[in-house]
Amino acid sequence: MTKVQSLSGQQKLRQLARKQLGGDLQSAGTVRQSTAALPLDELQGNASFIDKHQQLSSRAGVVLTEQELFAGLTLAERANRRIRMRQEQQQLNLERVMTLALDYCTEMQTSQDVDPDWFSAYCELVLDISSHSMQKLWAKILAGEISSPGSFSLKTLLLLKQMNHKDAISLQLAASLSCRIKSQEPAHIYFGYVQQGSLWRWLAGKSRGMLNLSQFGLTYPQILNLIDLGLLHQSEIESGELGKNQQLQWYYHQQLLQGRTKHQGLVLQYYKFTSIGAELLPLLSSQPNPQYWQALQQLLADVIVFHQPG
Repeated sequence: MTKVQSLSGQQKLRQLARKQLGGDLQSAGTVRQSTAALPLDELQGNASFIDKHQQLSSRAGVVLTEQELFAGLTLAERANRRIRMRQEQQQLNLERVMTLALDYCTEMQTSQDVDPDWFSAYCELVLDISSHSMQKLWAKILAGEISSPGSFSLKTLLLLKQMNHKDAISLQLAASLSCRIKSQEPAHIYFGYVQQGSLWRWLAGKSRGMLNLSQFGLTYPQILNLIDLGLLHQSEIESGELGKNQQLQWYYHQQLLQGRTKHQGLVLQYYKFTSIGAELLPLLSSQPNPQYWQALQQLLADVIVFHQPG
């Protein structure tokens, strides 16, 4: 039986790069330093089509107007030039993403290989990703898949392809407000509660409470957008009824808080991430929001007794 070779994450990535790109990868720092030496039509993809052609002519020492730009070129020649520029930009995008992934790969040895069909689909989807922030997100996905093959489904890749920078910001804001109760995966965005079965509490106006998440940066249009993208479930979720004195352990980023319910029939309200949203959460460099965490504790203090773990 042939022994499966164990390689580090970076070694696996370099192996994939040689198969896909026909050469080895440099470090991300080297690539960033060397971009000045690249042809102008291979630099950042945010220049317009006309701008790129004007840069090419300027490099030759000739300043051309837009009308003069294509003089003497046939329609086929102009089409071929456009196709070449697009292909070069796509190649640059792919190489940048794979180079960025080097920074996220671990040195842990693994004998599992990335599924070749998955990697082929991944490379095709990355070709038109030119935003640096989105390139970093795709690079983290590749590094994660190399470390643990099967972590990211093709369905997740296809959805991520639809996302732009604004969508990524919304998801990052949602991640900053996400927390979980022990044994619950993935994290949820808690925003309210309902206290069932108490006439006195209903008469006193304490039967429910709710936070306005827009106060903490996550607006309702952003929530609707995340739902439309398939990253959050379509409706608000309610937990099952919690019993009196039920122990809870809340995890908010690196913080742990313990508590117990005061009354029978407490129902917690939250937004739930879909399986695709849950796959993307670990990739986001989201920071906790202290104002949200404090407001959530104040909201629930009427129905839960909180205390720091001893």
